[in-house]
Amino acid sequence: MKIFLHVCCAPDLVLAHKKLKKKNIEYTTFFYNPNIYPYEEYEKRYQAYLKLKKRWNFEEILVENEYSEFLDVMSKVNVNDEKSRCYQCMYLRMEKSAIEAKKKGYEIFSTTLISSPRKKHEDILKIAENLKRKYNIEFYYENFRANNAISEGAKFCKVNGIYRQQYCGCEFSLIEAEKLRRKSFENRKKRLSEKLNFNFLNLMNKDLLKIPEDISPKYLYKFGLDILKDLKPKIILIRKEIAEDLNIKNGRNKIGNWKSKFIII
Repeated sequence: MKIFLHVCCAPDLVLAHKKLKKKNIEYTTFFYNPNIYPYEEYEKRYQAYLKLKKRWNFEEILVENEYSEFLDVMSKVNVNDEKSRCYQCMYLRMEKSAIEAKKKGYEIFSTTLISSPRKKHEDILKIAENLKRKYNIEFYYENFRANNAISEGAKFCKVNGIYRQQYCGCEFSLIEAEKLRRKSFENRKKRLSEKLNFNFLNLMNKDLLKIPEDISPKYLYKFGLDILKDLKPKIILIRKEIAEDLNIKNGRNKIGNWKSKFIII
């Protein structure tokens, strides 16, 4: 069996590829995502997709991605209603995929949107059923994100240098992501101000945080490791005796839902 596979992004293709490969299902890709904004972001995602194409050597169908097509659809919905906006965006991409699949003689199509933790499978299947009736084409469904696939896919992308985006794609989701980022930053700052009696702003989001040079361990002993979670450094350099006191091991440590790399010296 060979399916016509709409690809929304490289990380989601990783999940789909691994599931399809296990079942010996071949696919032709269709990277159609006119929603992605700005163009620089589109290029990052497209180049990440091309990395996988070079690695796995799959066939692809190319069409122009015109942002105006997405805006035409958005002009008919309330863009502040995320549910409605996202549904119509998926419909646009899946319908274009179904049309192209039929043109090229494919009887079955699917989409890597199934892989995305941001998308509801019920919505995807509802759209697929509508398109099946409209264009007489079957839809291949499999839960690409099942069995810890998202975590495994993230590791694959990290090891192989595959770009992973920080927001869904459109300009509206970019604005929403930025609002959430600012809100998160302010909340972190507020929590830290209640615990630290010095100016800590220059310590937030550092590439390298040194303990005890940058922050005294007394704060960690008193308030716990949540302080580090709010500071969010990429790497933490920590003295051996302090690490032992706090039960920190060399390498990646998880604090709540946040992970960071600790180097013990």
